[in-house]
Amino acid sequence: MTPRGQVIVAALAAVAVPAAAAAAPARVHSDTHEVRACLPLATGGALVGTGGGLVLVDASGVQRAVWTARDGLPGTRIESIVREGDQVWIGADGGGARIRIDGEALAVTRSIAGAAIRDLVRHDGALYAATWNGGVVKLGARGKGVTVPFKGGTRAARGRVAALVSSGGSLWAGTAAGLFQLRGGRLEPVTLGVAHPNVAITSMYAGPAAGSGPAADRLWIATTDGLLVRDGDGVRDLGGGHVTRVTAVDGAIVVAGLGEGLRRVDRGRLIALDGAPAGLVLAQALSEHDGGACAGGLDGLWLRPGAGAAWRAAPHADGLLSNDVSALAADGERLWVGTFDHGLAVHERGAWRTVAHPDLDGRINAVLVEPRPGKASRLWVATAAGLMTLDGDAVGRLTRRDGLPGRSVLALTRLRDGRIVAGTSTGAVIVTDARPAPLGPPGTEIGNVWAVAEDVDGMIWLGTTTGVWRGPSTAAVKAGDRGTGWQRFAVATGHLDDDWVMAIAARGRSVWVGGYKGGVVRFDLGDAGAAMPSTAARLGGGWINPGGLRWDGDTLYASTQEGLRSGDGTTATWTTATGLPGKDVTAALRVGATHWIATRRGLLELPRLAP
Repeated sequence: MTPRGQVIVAALAAVAVPAAAAAAPARVHSDTHEVRACLPLATGGALVGTGGGLVLVDASGVQRAVWTARDGLPGTRIESIVREGDQVWIGADGGGARIRIDGEALAVTRSIAGAAIRDLVRHDGALYAATWNGGVVKLGARGKGVTVPFKGGTRAARGRVAALVSSGGSLWAGTAAGLFQLRGGRLEPVTLGVAHPNVAITSMYAGPAAGSGPAADRLWIATTDGLLVRDGDGVRDLGGGHVTRVTAVDGAIVVAGLGEGLRRVDRGRLIALDGAPAGLVLAQALSEHDGGACAGGLDGLWLRPGAGAAWRAAPHADGLLSNDVSALAADGERLWVGTFDHGLAVHERGAWRTVAHPDLDGRINAVLVEPRPGKASRLWVATAAGLMTLDGDAVGRLTRRDGLPGRSVLALTRLRDGRIVAGTSTGAVIVTDARPAPLGPPGTEIGNVWAVAEDVDGMIWLGTTTGVWRGPSTAAVKAGDRGTGWQRFAVATGHLDDDWVMAIAARGRSVWVGGYKGGVVRFDLGDAGAAMPSTAARLGGGWINPGGLRWDGDTLYASTQEGLRSGDGTTATWTTATGLPGKDVTAALRVGATHWIATRRGLLELPRLAP
């Protein structure tokens, strides 16, 4: 659970990938290192909300079960865990759910789809939910609930609600636009003083600090600018920087913060909490119940079995570094995985290995395996800081100083003659013997090159922010012609509905082009040597992600912001996969009999599916 944990969990549901095949047992690989919420259990363990799922840990911190959106939760990134009587609610990035846990099995007894739920509280007999970008919702016994109207404040900011408290007969809402109180059926702004007119609130707690007298409507307010306390004497500022959580631990008011770990309130000031985990610096979760406590954040998870006991770091295992998976590539049974924010990993023989090197940028857009006869394959890595190669232990790097037209490399493909084409943020290059040469229509700014492909006639296609370009053949390029014969297809030519072309897939005498918001368009090449057609077939499919079109047998897979879709490439009929850890799919790849589906919430492994 602590630095960079790995989750490989047996899933309980089925997924329709491909639609015609029966689903097999699957595993979700996700990073559960980041703790966003936690709830101590009577067993000494805890329920832990992470960026990669809801985790059940035992008293020693060992993971016993992990659940994601694939298991029926409204999302995989867990934002909150709230005990409401004898029930437990969780808030996720796609809504909320009331859950029941029996041993290591989870059952969802109620699910609410919609905005992420950050907090829940019962007030005046009704249950209210604090949602992010959805305001405050009053939940009925059935249905999706009713949004409580606001008065005052900026609409966008007040809709981002982080905390709810029922205190002194009132319902209080802490939002990105400050504090609001429920009056006459609507939430109205409450001043927090001249110094904090619209401060962003992250957490709230109603109650006294140990030895400080009656609660007297005392409200502790954690904000991005410190801890505030509101009572009959007004509002006092206790400072403390970015405070992420405030609650009571052993009768004292304790806060979690970014950069300061855990601290407690002592005579109107924040001081270090005795015995607090020294390794927990970037803290954003804290909870105590009957003496047991848990805390965590960007540094992992810590448990305290009882009052006065020492905090213990939960164990961890090496694994996937990030849930934001950006790229997949196969080298035999070896799977290379690139992430948007934490670099490169490889999965081989059931185990994960992190690939780290000072010259290897961690912001990866694409990966490509270059097979070489008689030698080990070479890996090409497109990153936000240039084009990298991994050849054994050696890392090579090409940047703008070496001839790349743009700093960020967005796409990679290998031509049939073995050369590599790279699309960058300012045009494309063809790489020969580690020397990049410009590729594209001369004197024309084509913008970002998100996709590159070679059709059956050896013609090069570039997917750009100015449409899709079909250029000279690879043979002509090899002979030195990199500038003539380019033809553009775009909104202006009537071929596309969106000029941002993110993906290209060639098969037979057709080429499929995926637009950012324009869906899939099929171009038919006709007979060899024939002119390109003046029309193109629009097949729909949704918002296509970079590199998001891939043929597998007779099935065309589209990785979209709304999920993984499969079709026949001929009609506008698509089947959307179910049971994914995240809705935003970035890549899909089959390695042997195993399908891998990359999302921004983790990686799904589907073994033994019929192709």
